[in-house]
Amino acid sequence: MSFVSNILSSWAKDEDDELWEVYHKLYGPALELSFTFPSWRRSRLPLTLLIFGYYAIIFPFHIALLSVSIDCVRDDFNMASMEFHFWMIFMFSSISILLMNSNRQSMMKLHRTLTIGVGKYKAGRIYNEDYPVMLERKKPKQTIKFLFLPGLVMVLAGLTLLIPYVKNMDGTVEYNHRGANMKLPIAACYPFPTHEGITYLLAVAGQFMAAGGLALVIATLDLLLFRMTQSVIFEYEVLIYALQTMSSRAKKLYRITYPNSNIKEVRTKDEAFQRCIGECIRDCIVHHHDIIKIVKEYMNLVKWPGLLAYGFGTGVIGLSLVNILSAKEAGNYENIILFMLLMIAEVLNMFMISSFGEAITTESKVLREQLYFIDWPKLDTQNRKMMLNFQVGINNPVILKVGGIVNVTLDTFSSIMNTSYSFFNLVNAQ
Repeated sequence: MSFVSNILSSWAKDEDDELWEVYHKLYGPALELSFTFPSWRRSRLPLTLLIFGYYAIIFPFHIALLSVSIDCVRDDFNMASMEFHFWMIFMFSSISILLMNSNRQSMMKLHRTLTIGVGKYKAGRIYNEDYPVMLERKKPKQTIKFLFLPGLVMVLAGLTLLIPYVKNMDGTVEYNHRGANMKLPIAACYPFPTHEGITYLLAVAGQFMAAGGLALVIATLDLLLFRMTQSVIFEYEVLIYALQTMSSRAKKLYRITYPNSNIKEVRTKDEAFQRCIGECIRDCIVHHHDIIKIVKEYMNLVKWPGLLAYGFGTGVIGLSLVNILSAKEAGNYENIILFMLLMIAEVLNMFMISSFGEAITTESKVLREQLYFIDWPKLDTQNRKMMLNFQVGINNPVILKVGGIVNVTLDTFSSIMNTSYSFFNLVNAQ
């Protein structure tokens, strides 16, 4: 018992109220409810164990159930494909939960750093200035706009579960010759009768509970990606603002360093003023170094979940195209609609992931351009050399990678669409 207690204590040792205040501000209760970052503090332990029990029972049971049921409905290609789609989503969500929990330290380190602000400027706290404050105030509106996309994805995915169930609610009983109940939301082969009574209610409730868990996990992962991307872009925008206001910040620092001097009488070539400019340049360089460290933590956190998302997404989109063609040939317009909804949901999800990485890459390019267009003639030789080294350091744009091999960009999204279509052509040619 003490062994278990020691493990739980080690998991909870770096948690504190300040960290959870940040999490609740950014994600509400989603991290705990989705089990992507559960709290192991004693005060939250009963809720955590309850949620753990939910996922530990519901997800493995339905993965096993779908594994059996795919074989039970193999005579119906579209039905088997639909169940395989759900099986892949269950596998992705289960693996993602494990991966996110294995990266608790990166998660905590990243959010602690982003909360206090990365840039530290000798001329004063830059985050309190008008422009960064205005950027900070925009974040809630950006979040509301973003939530429309994952919300739409969840609605489309939910319709693929609800439409067949509503259609089948005609009071009849239908098992196929392998024992799969075809009247459930997802046709499945249970080890007990599920056409009436409490077992029917348990089967239906279980499937909808499992679907709710899937929706929560995927929506939380999307929100997590958005919030981290938003924070990294915010830091880039603050750094760009620091470069744009280099001269005024140097003057401010000069007034702080030499309070008895008159800044109006100081010329650009003044050695003391150039030292102040040099300090401002160094602050920007350190800020950029710290942003790169954050980006590395970010990539470490999404390395494998992102790769899984791209892999599973490509398969789902390609297979959905095959199912749409198969349903069209059979004249089954209901399945055409269902697989189109499923495909659109997955395409939107792939687009979201790719656009997040593209946004960070774009900001790193803007930073490079801003540095190039600073007022070089007003710098002395030493400061020019420093700026030139800075320019070399940011010459290549930042590109997020998942799995260490796949770029998270809109070009990758385009490649996924092409790969899915190629997969469709390959299967269709058989």
